[in-house]
Amino acid sequence: MPLLECPVCHQKPAYAGNTTYCPHCGWNRDSAISGMKMSINAIPIAIFMFGAMAAFLYWGMKFNRAPWLLLFMLFPVSFIPLNYFLLKRKIAKLKSMQFAVVSQPVSSNFGAPLDRASSSSSAAAFAPSHENEALLHTTAPRRIRTSRQGRIVLWVAALGLSLFIVQPAAGLYRQWVTYHSFSNVRGLGWGIALVCIVALAAFGIWRGQVRETDLLERGEVVMGRVVRQWADDKRNSQVEYEFTDYMGSLHRGIANDRTDQLSSGMPLVVFYDRDNPKRQVAYCSTLHEVILPPTVSPVSEELLSKR
Repeated sequence: MPLLECPVCHQKPAYAGNTTYCPHCGWNRDSAISGMKMSINAIPIAIFMFGAMAAFLYWGMKFNRAPWLLLFMLFPVSFIPLNYFLLKRKIAKLKSMQFAVVSQPVSSNFGAPLDRASSSSSAAAFAPSHENEALLHTTAPRRIRTSRQGRIVLWVAALGLSLFIVQPAAGLYRQWVTYHSFSNVRGLGWGIALVCIVALAAFGIWRGQVRETDLLERGEVVMGRVVRQWADDKRNSQVEYEFTDYMGSLHRGIANDRTDQLSSGMPLVVFYDRDNPKRQVAYCSTLHEVILPPTVSPVSEELLSKR
């Protein structure tokens, strides 16, 4: 989901590649520069891949008999130098911008600051939401349930995997009814391989959900901070985050932001294994949600005090 306004100064943001930044206050500028530097570092890999493909077509596919056909594939290569100079120019422009630096560290729930001095890309600290504050005060074991979005995703995944099984299985069944033997069944090897691939995919999804539910139920909970946010090729929001564990050690991770609301500098809740902090999950990427205990409203508290 495209960001309509800067979360710091509430002005219209701009894009540098797939990264959003604010040209007014400098929010997320460093992440935009880092993303474009990664694109520049990937240019030699793209040139190598185009060269390898051209060599394969020229000698392997006998394009040496008609080398002019390679021009259609090598035409995009001519845009690589142009893209390089445009990226360098954009990076220089972003670096030349001057903004006021606000030094406001974002603290974790253990009191350890996640950054000692905020840069111009994180011009202000963001206050955690009431839901995040409530999650920090939950104790294990927690009650969880599959979220609405999680149910949709899991059902779509189950139906998608089933489509790869139903048609081949029906074909194998018809051939078995006809020949009463697997010796004459055509494509049996491919069918078995497809079943194994689908089974491995289903096992991976199940294993990931078991790990997720275990961390949500029994894991330690901490307030982390979004270090970088970007959108992938399908415009799905991705975030890189960091948090400090109970020992004060700093850890990082990458997660899919299913809320489409997180930006650089914002807080997020992370669940992790106390014995192995690398075993972690960001709450924004989970298909399950923690059932928070009912809270007492201020009006109810006033009525109870009067009684």
